Amino acid sequence: MNISKQELEKFKEKIRQKEQLIYLTVSDPYSKKKLKFTIKNNSTYWRAKTLFTKEPGTIEWIRGFEKESVFYDIGANVGVYSLYAAKISNAKVYSFEPESNNFQALMENILINNLNDFILPFPIGLSNKNELTNLNLSEFVVASSHHTVGKYGLDHNSLKKITNKHKQGIFSTTLDDLHFNWKLPFPDHIKIDVDGIENKIIEGGSKTLKNPQLKSILIEINSNRKEDKKIIDKLKYYRFLYDEKQINDAMRLEGPHAGYAEYIFYR
Repeated sequence: MNISKQELEKFKEKIRQKEQLIYLTVSDPYSKKKLKFTIKNNSTYWRAKTLFTKEPGTIEWIRGFEKESVFYDIGANVGVYSLYAAKISNAKVYSFEPESNNFQALMENILINNLNDFILPFPIGLSNKNELTNLNLSEFVVASSHHTVGKYGLDHNSLKKITNKHKQGIFSTTLDDLHFNWKLPFPDHIKIDVDGIENKIIEGGSKTLKNPQLKSILIEINSNRKEDKKIIDKLKYYRFLYDEKQINDAMRLEGPHAGYAEYIFYR
């Protein structure tokens, strides 16, 4: 089929319009340093706009990192906390985000902030073993969450098996293998926000968690769930402690995330 020159030019113009990136710049209230985020939909706008208000405890935790700390961001999404750690705390960041839309946005955010030397992103998942497996997607939209690694999808609250409409094949490895097998630098700080398989990541990280070089872990869990209580007990076994006031301040009291909080464990 022949395409007229006029039709071709219209098509090219549509492509040019779609390739134009929209950015939102936010300023850190403490250092006044600026971060830029690519905006693709309401969710990416919300994540950037609420960086300092959604989880203020997470921001305070990252601000306390020692200069040039090694930070593993597991479940990085579009990278708001990876970027903050690199820009504000001069951390060496290793970001793990298997979902393809989120990973593309993460890459763009790293590039537009000139943080290539500080953040190394990996499009892989973490669990309790090395395998090719499924990433069960809650929806195929950038900045979405509640995806789960494994044969089945999981309901975010009940952890019951569900059937997801979308699936993506990924490689999944363990927390221990990141350093002891794949030779990444050992982490000083770890963030885990993976919507349901936190217990598997902890299970696959015993050697890392035992090592006193690991100073702190932030993990989003719900202490009302049996599986998450086991995580708290396991981290206490590894001599990590947390502050009850910090948990109470971070606790969601209503909505679909009621009962969840960012637990910050220190050794």
